[in-house]
Amino acid sequence: MLADLMAGQDWPRMAGQMVLLQRAGVDLTAFLPHHDHEIEVCDPAGRHLGTAHLADAAIPEQLDELRRTRTARARRLREDAKKAEALRRQRFAPATTPTPAQRLGALTAAEADAELATCAGRDMAALALPDLIPPAPPPDDWNTPASLRPSARKERR
Repeated sequence: MLADLMAGQDWPRMAGQMVLLQRAGVDLTAFLPHHDHEIEVCDPAGRHLGTAHLADAAIPEQLDELRRTRTARARRLREDAKKAEALRRQRFAPATTPTPAQRLGALTAAEADAELATCAGRDMAALALPDLIPPAPPPDDWNTPASLRPSARKERR
């Protein structure tokens, strides 16, 4: 159903209207699927025809393996975050008299370049939202800033 909602050019407008309906107190769960394993099927008149179940559902063994894999990945990510936090922390040499702070943990230029090279190739937007669908350009009749108008975007290229 989500694919059907997003198929048209005006799906952002429809999504906005759905949010407004929800804020107004309309129960959208009657109209939108709220379980990913089944949907309620109705005819155009709104008469309930029955419940449709997922035809190619994963077997329990696949689900168990998926949960184990996700748990292991979450554990690795937590360990990586802990290591990154330890590397980020700055340490200073002890001082018994008032002197400028002396940072500890000297690195060679090669070590610094190697660590920077491992992080340089990562696109943070792709990491954060790998399945983001870019929004369609606004319709021509919308009042938009000049930089977002289709004619302005073509001229910049």
